[in-house]
Amino acid sequence: MQARAFCEESSCTVGRYLIAASMMIHLGSVLALTIKLGGQVITGSWDKTLKCWDPRGASGQERTLVGTYPQPERVYSLSLVGNRLVVATAGRHVNVYDLRNMSQPEQRRESSLKYQTRCVRCYPNGTGYALSSVEGRVAMEFFDLSEASQAKKYAFKCHRKSEAGRDIVYPVNAIAFHPVYGTFATGGCDGFVNVWDGNNKKRLYQYSKYPTSVAALSFSRDGRLLAVASSYTFEEGDKAHEPDAIFVRSVNEIEVKPKPKVYPNPPA
Repeated sequence: MQARAFCEESSCTVGRYLIAASMMIHLGSVLALTIKLGGQVITGSWDKTLKCWDPRGASGQERTLVGTYPQPERVYSLSLVGNRLVVATAGRHVNVYDLRNMSQPEQRRESSLKYQTRCVRCYPNGTGYALSSVEGRVAMEFFDLSEASQAKKYAFKCHRKSEAGRDIVYPVNAIAFHPVYGTFATGGCDGFVNVWDGNNKKRLYQYSKYPTSVAALSFSRDGRLLAVASSYTFEEGDKAHEPDAIFVRSVNEIEVKPKPKVYPNPPA
């Protein structure tokens, strides 16, 4: 069986790499984001579309466009859990699809954050998603629209610092959930990666600062490694910056394991 990998490129294309053959096949142009689902690839684009592809052909000519689904605005981020696909676009739109019926979103939402979305990632348990914005905030949302479930949602500030009496706010570019503990890491334009316990609403750990903005994050399947993409995202315009780099670091349990809640002793 041939090993394959998929990537997004700065030229707004998606490539499929055949690792053993050291060759790349282009799946399409003007594409921004990709998610691999079994044998399919789902892509979102700044052309305001979502596309499903079957790239399993031996050559680029054999790829198949399975479907195209119009979106309300440019697609910024995608995330998949089970049969649910969450699509975050410009204009703070969030569409939730059931992959078994892509004709219409099963939910059409608006981000609870006031500013532009940067990243959306589904909870590993399939109950909702985390969404980050350019204004140094993350929202924790739930799919269940009942009053009880919606009462659990919240948002928090992160990737900020105070300097000379001013609050400096950085975009939150990346979110990654730990596959074992369900805690999650965020990466921002401040160059930091923070690890959070969403249930207890606490920060567990902060890694040492990276050379420039943290653009993307991903845990390995067993949660023992964390890949960090350090890449200037032009939040301050065109300027000299550190070269792009990918760091893969070992993850210690103490950095990602949630701490048990401590309850006060009842009065005697």
